[in-house]
Order: sequence, then C-alpha cells, then structure tokens
Amino acid sequence: MRRRAMLCNSRPSFGPPLAICAALACFSACKRRVPESAPSAAPSASAAPVSASPRCSEPFPGKSFTLGERGAEAPDSGQEEDDGTDQPALPFAVEIGRGLSFGDGFAVSALSMQAGKTTALVALLDAEAGTGRVAELGKLHANPEPPELAAFEDDLIALVHDTDAGGELLKLAAIKPSAGKLGVVLGAEIAESRDESRVAGLELGPERGVAIWDEWSATDKHGVIVTASFARKDVSNVTKKRIVSTPSEDAESPRIVRRPGGFWAAWVARAITPKQKTLPPKPAAGPAPSASADVSEPAVVELGERYLAAVPLDQNGVALGEPKPVTPKNAHVLVFDLAPGADGSALLSWRDDDSAPGAEERRIHLGRVRADGSVERHLLDDEGPGVGAPALLVDSAPKDPSAPHGWLSLGSVSDATRIGAVNASASLLDSLGPEPVVRSAELLALARGRLLLARPRGLAMELSVVECKPGPAPALAVAPPASSK
Repeated sequence: MRRRAMLCNSRPSFGPPLAICAALACFSACKRRVPESAPSAAPSASAAPVSASPRCSEPFPGKSFTLGERGAEAPDSGQEEDDGTDQPALPFAVEIGRGLSFGDGFAVSALSMQAGKTTALVALLDAEAGTGRVAELGKLHANPEPPELAAFEDDLIALVHDTDAGGELLKLAAIKPSAGKLGVVLGAEIAESRDESRVAGLELGPERGVAIWDEWSATDKHGVIVTASFARKDVSNVTKKRIVSTPSEDAESPRIVRRPGGFWAAWVARAITPKQKTLPPKPAAGPAPSASADVSEPAVVELGERYLAAVPLDQNGVALGEPKPVTPKNAHVLVFDLAPGADGSALLSWRDDDSAPGAEERRIHLGRVRADGSVERHLLDDEGPGVGAPALLVDSAPKDPSAPHGWLSLGSVSDATRIGAVNASASLLDSLGPEPVVRSAELLALARGRLLLARPRGLAMELSVVECKPGPAPALAVAPPASSK
C-alpha cells in the first residue's frame, strides 16, 4: 500500500554507499530533519494510548468495498469476522495509490497483478464506500508506481507511470463516469529522462491541469523538478517541459496542490555549493517505497542535508518567483506531504531525521507557507520508535462548518496509525493517537467529514469510511510559532 505522503527517491546524497541507498528505498518513509531555529513546541506526538473516548466511529458498520480478490486462503465470502487486527499486505497484493473526493463519493487508484502482469486501475466509490466500479487503464511494464489522480468538478484524470524501450513514460488518461461501464480516454504521453525516481504528481484547476515530476538532468548533473500543462477538457496534448527548480539545488520528490489562481508545488532539495556543481552518477533504483511491503525498518543511516522547498505556480505550471525554503537548508527532511490551506496558503507536514548510527533523532513538523511567502512552523515532538510517514488530508467541502480543516496521520508498516485534527493554520487541535476503528489502516482521503480508509485483506484491499471528531485540546501550552520571510 503506497503512503499518500510523498516519499524520497533513491538519489544519493554526497557520499552514502549505493547499497545503503537501495536499502533505504525499500522503507516506507525516508529520512529528514528540521531547523534548530526554534520552531514552536507543540504537544508531544509520542506513542499515546487509545483514548478512553474514541474520536472515530463507523457511520455504516459492515459496509466496505473490496478491490481485488482476497485469494484462496482468504475467500471474499462476506462472512469473515473482524478479529480487531490488521495484517500486512501479501506479495502481489493490490497496491493502493492516491485517494480523493470525487462527485458524491471517492476515487482511488491502484495496481493489480493479473495473469502475471501489472494493471493500472481506478475505482469510483459511493459516499458510504459500500459499492464501487472499477476502470482498467491498461497493462504496465517494469516496476511502476500506482497512478496519480486529480479531480475538478466532473473531471477525473489519472497520470499513469509506465516504461518503454526509451525510458520512463507518464501517460494521461481521463476517466468518464456513465450510467454503465466507466469510460477511459487515453491521452498524451510524456517522456521522462532515463530516471529511476518514478515520483510524480497531478492536479487540476478550473481551466488547466499540471503534471509535475523529477528527473535527472544530464546537462546539469543533478535532479530537477519539471512541469507540463494541458487543457482540463482535453488530455490529448501537453505543453513542453518547464523546469521549476533552481540550478543551485538538487531537487526530487515533488508534490502539487491547487490554490486560487494556480497551484502550489513543493519538493525535497539539497543545496549545491560551488565545489559541488555535479553529483555522483545515480544508482539503479530499488523497489519504490511501499507501506504494504513486508519489510522491517533498516538501520538508520545519515542521508545528508535535505531541505523542503515550495513555490507558487500559475495555471500553466510556471513558477511565480524563486522557490521558498520551508525548512532551514541544514535540515534532514525524509518524507513530507502537501495540502491546500483555506486562505490560499500551502500546508505541509514533514518528518525530519538527524540520523547517524546510534544517534537517531526523529521529529514530525507541521508548517504553512502563506501567499506572501512567509513561513510558519510547528514542531510535534515525537520520539517514539518508527515515527511513521506523515499524511495531510483536507476536507474541501465539509458538511459541518465547525469541523477541523483536516487530519494529520502518521502511518507505519508495523504500528497503529496515529491521527490528529489540524486547523487551517497548520496547528494540531488535539493529540496524535491511535483509534480503535482505524487500527493500522491507511488514510486515503477526506470528504464531507468522512475519512476513506484502506486495509489489506489477503491479496485485496478493503475500503471503508469512518467519521472523526477532534478530542480534547492538548493541555500543554503552545509557544508562538517560528516564522520566516
């Protein structure tokens, strides 16, 4: 199961052995770290017991949609009892990609193994996640990531990762709901450089959509962030590539979200000093990080300084100014997620690991980049083992005006998923903690006050919804947030 939070790829920093980089690529959360320039101290997010008063409940007990077949050892009989535990996904199981609100329900992308071949899928679910329809986007090659998804009004578009003899491909496809079978309109193909990252994003605006990805620049000898745009109603043509990162940074792992008048983009970067004009050749990438992979966390290894950068884009995916560092450049950002703020700002959460063998320090941060470029950061002091990969889910159309702006989740392959309510200023409203009905499920999307969850069921994935309300406000007083211009 692929975590919604963007994960770092396998590009080396200035020095770690290639074998270490490959091992880290198999872990479902990479490593980063944050400033020493005093961000605000938020309530501790360290391991917390399940609340005596659960925040989440099942509005439709027993209702779920199963994507894929559970397999011979776990027949989808509908009579299986829930023993209160979640199992890791099996090899060759359905791999979940993105989830989002669409229409009155949800849309989810995935990969499925069929007859020994990988097939890209998109499933449309009703508001209760009790029924759904599935569209196939075609057979894929090599070791692809699940499709990216974006929606605006009645348009739903996927960006499919694939490979041909020339290298990596990104394929646009429009999913057309109808009364019967879901229609699929295949669109333009975007050729990447021979780059093993396979990290990309997709977002739609009122008029145009923008695809974003990272690739290796043979000319500059470092990673760059690239965009291309297309008409929202016509996926058959895309613009030429545009580089939106700067020559002074080795950039990777981009994300993109919509904002009024355009988009926000964010990525992980390493500063390139005059003595480091080029980077070592890239190693062959290992398997893409997957939260469903049955792997244990490898030994923590220092990956070097990696900071988080963000920049507003116009509706064509063109950068409006220089990227803004969200963290100090001496941070060690491992994994992050990006979500839209209510006021046109960008909300971010990231995991920062100042890690060396025998001296690990793992922190989770929340932050906001305002429209004027100022940055606000909050530190969630989490010293628990594993910590997890952060994911930010925002409700664009809450049914309750008093509902929180969104939810932060920390997912792990081995521990219970912890969640906490977040306001529009990127502050935690309650404490991060597990929930009995969530257990170790992955949170995919938030819409109309309902969280869409995914959990393994044999070779399949079970999708269901829960409704959550914030718990009591933390008792610990919060210092003024750290800000920068």
